[in-house]
Amino acid sequence: MALFSLLAYQAVHPTTMTSFVRLNVGGREFSVAKSTLSRHPDTLLGQLVTNESTAEYQQIQQGQPVFIDADPSLFPCVVDYYRHGTPILIDSSVDKRKLMREMRFFGINVSQSDMEMSEEDQALQKDGVARRMANKIAYAILGRVPRPTPPNSTYVRSLQDHVVAACEWVGPDADWLKVVSSKDDVHLIKHSILIGMVSEELDKMIAPKYRSNVIFHWEPKMHDHFYMEVKFLTNEV
Repeated sequence: MALFSLLAYQAVHPTTMTSFVRLNVGGREFSVAKSTLSRHPDTLLGQLVTNESTAEYQQIQQGQPVFIDADPSLFPCVVDYYRHGTPILIDSSVDKRKLMREMRFFGINVSQSDMEMSEEDQALQKDGVARRMANKIAYAILGRVPRPTPPNSTYVRSLQDHVVAACEWVGPDADWLKVVSSKDDVHLIKHSILIGMVSEELDKMIAPKYRSNVIFHWEPKMHDHFYMEVKFLTNEV
């Protein structure tokens, strides 16, 4: 009789017995355990399952999805915080600044240092950042070169000035490339890679008439800076 009563109650109230919450986040539906969201009751999602005075709480009790005007692509990272706390594991496609904005929207108090990537994803992100910087530096170089460019001409530019300007344009993700006044092996390697990318970006812009040869060297007599030497070589026979 007790089992029959329980089944009858579930037939009339099919969702009040569920332990999951249905959320429509930016048009995409998610299901999350109530116990997961209740771990942080002071946050927006925590309030949905703990504050009985809200209309959203009543919707959840009736099994109806609650609409949240947020980014569905970042929502799995938000749920990851409820499940595991910090660090929040993210991949290279996640923009930390956008995720921070979403976290603030949900009432979650974390910083970018609470977000971690795998070593592989970190490498992919750094490669993408370096490529964006190289593109910016290449445009800046061409902007200062006389037109038309004389064949086999050489121009010397401060690597420091270009890198600092490009870092400001790219944002905090490029801070690891900002130091260019050091001659230690780590900095030499990463800036050799960056210079190679600058040359590749220049070649895309000046082909098919020219190709570039970009090197960098230390000038102790010129304020202890690295300088780029850019040579425009003609492809014409």
